[in-house]
Amino acid sequence: MLRLSTFCLSLLFLASCTEKHNWYQKEFSAEEKPALAESVRNGVSYHYQGTVPEQFHALEALALDSSNGDFWREMGTSRVKRSLADEMYYWYGKAAELKPDPWMGFRGYLYLYFYRDYPRAIADFDQMDSIIGSIGNSQAQDHDYMRGIAYYGLNDYQNSKDYLRKYIERISTEVGAEWVDVYAHLYLFFCHKALGEEMAMQNELNAIFALYPDLADAHYQQALIYHQKNQLKAARESLEKARASYDLGFYHQRPYVEVLEQIYPQDLDALASLLTQ
Repeated sequence: MLRLSTFCLSLLFLASCTEKHNWYQKEFSAEEKPALAESVRNGVSYHYQGTVPEQFHALEALALDSSNGDFWREMGTSRVKRSLADEMYYWYGKAAELKPDPWMGFRGYLYLYFYRDYPRAIADFDQMDSIIGSIGNSQAQDHDYMRGIAYYGLNDYQNSKDYLRKYIERISTEVGAEWVDVYAHLYLFFCHKALGEEMAMQNELNAIFALYPDLADAHYQQALIYHQKNQLKAARESLEKARASYDLGFYHQRPYVEVLEQIYPQDLDALASLLTQ
C-alpha cells in the first residue's frame, strides 16, 4: 500500500514538472491589464505612502492601466504630503480628468487647504457638483461649506455667508442642527466680524457654544469682544476657558496645514497682557 502511494505521488510530481507554465509572463492582452493593475493595489496599500515600494507598485499599476484615475491620485497624494506642488498638479490633474468623481472634489479640497488657491478650489467644487447633479462631499467635507471658506479667503464675505448659511440650513433640515460642522459657524462669525455686524457675531458665538462649548477659538473671540467693551472680568474668564481648552487640543486645526484664522498660544498671551494693564 505504501509503495503504491509513493508511486502515485511520483507520477503526480512528474506530471506537474512536465506541465508548461509561463512563470515570467511579460506580455498581457488589453483585457488582462486592468484586472492585473487592480491586483497590484494590495502592494500599494500595504506600504507607507510615498515610500519606494509603494511608489514602485503604483507605477507598475499605471504601466498596466494608465486610464485608472485611482493610481494617478495615489501618486499625487504622496507629493502633496511632501510639498511637491508642481508634481501634485500633474498627478492629481490626471486623476481629476480620468475620474472626476471623486478626485476632482478631493483636488478642490487640496487647493483650498494646502495651497489656498481659492478660485481653483471653487471651480473644482462647482464642476464636480454639476457632474454628479447634487452638492458633493469630499474628504468628509461638504462642498457648500468649503466654498464658504474659500470665499472667506477671497475676502468675499457676502458669498461666504451665503454658502455657509446654505450649508447650515441644509444639514439642519436633512439630519439636524447638531450635525452641522461647528467651524461653519466660526467662519460665519469671522464674516460678520469683518463687516462689523456685532449682533450677528454674538449669535454665531452662541451657536458655537451650543454645539461645541469647549472650543478655544470661540472663547478667545468672546474674550476679545468683552475686552473691547471694557468688561475685563468677563474677558479674563473667557480667556481662561480659551487657554484651558487650547491646552487640551480643543481648537481649530488641521493636519499638515494652518487653517485660516488659526489661533496660537502667543495670541492668548497677547490678550492676557492687555487684560493686566
